[in-house]
Amino acid sequence: MGERGLRVIREFQSYYDDLNGVRRAIVHRIPGAPGQRWLDVGTGDGWFALEIERALFPRTVVGIDLARCEVELARQHAQESNSQLSTFIQMDAYRLGFPSGIFDGVGTFLALQDICLDLPSMHRLFEEVNRVLRPGGWFALATTTPEDAETPSQKLALEIYQYIRAGFFTKVEIQEALERMGFQVEQVEFYPTGVNLDPEEAKAFIQFECDWLERAYGWRNGPDWRAVWAYFEPRIRALGGLEVDAKVTFFLARKVHPVKPASELVVDLS
Repeated sequence: MGERGLRVIREFQSYYDDLNGVRRAIVHRIPGAPGQRWLDVGTGDGWFALEIERALFPRTVVGIDLARCEVELARQHAQESNSQLSTFIQMDAYRLGFPSGIFDGVGTFLALQDICLDLPSMHRLFEEVNRVLRPGGWFALATTTPEDAETPSQKLALEIYQYIRAGFFTKVEIQEALERMGFQVEQVEFYPTGVNLDPEEAKAFIQFECDWLERAYGWRNGPDWRAVWAYFEPRIRALGGLEVDAKVTFFLARKVHPVKPASELVVDLS
């Protein structure tokens, strides 16, 4: 990658850790109460779970992710942040190993497009979230909705994400899925992150994203970053860069009725 590329990745990761305070702003919009149990689905680096811990004063926060390397990173961040309440576990989001109705809130931040490949899989995820939530519990979902990209650079970033590994759902698709799976949407809001990579930073970002598939999931059949860069480089340079995750769409939904429960694998949270 070269020294500049490594520096770009370090700087991008550092910026992504904060994202212009968007995680913090979203968590402060959640009507949580002290002493609650929270779950962070697709926790990745763990920052959303740790924001929940800092802002909502919960009894506990559990972050789950399918990728072991992400769980280890989240645990490292928790240790560095002197977390006392957050626990991170490797787990399948479609088979949450918790009793029904145990959580007061569930969150997920920029993970929906990595977890769900199509509408049926999104329905499965929301059904499982509904199952582990208590009646009236909150579902805080932050994602990217393609129709809300404001610039050609933002639209290109979404296209690149989709080309490498991720799919995106529209606001209508997400809201309809939430309502079908027993939720009532209370808020839909938008948050700019300000991420804007120059062409060389975009190149390093593409390499990072392509390599992440093998690093996180052992997937050796992912696209080669050089081929992806060669394909998109002319358009990236023509636009002067790439606005990655530049805008976050936040849905706050409340569980209003249960759906048929799936089989349970119980993890003790006492």
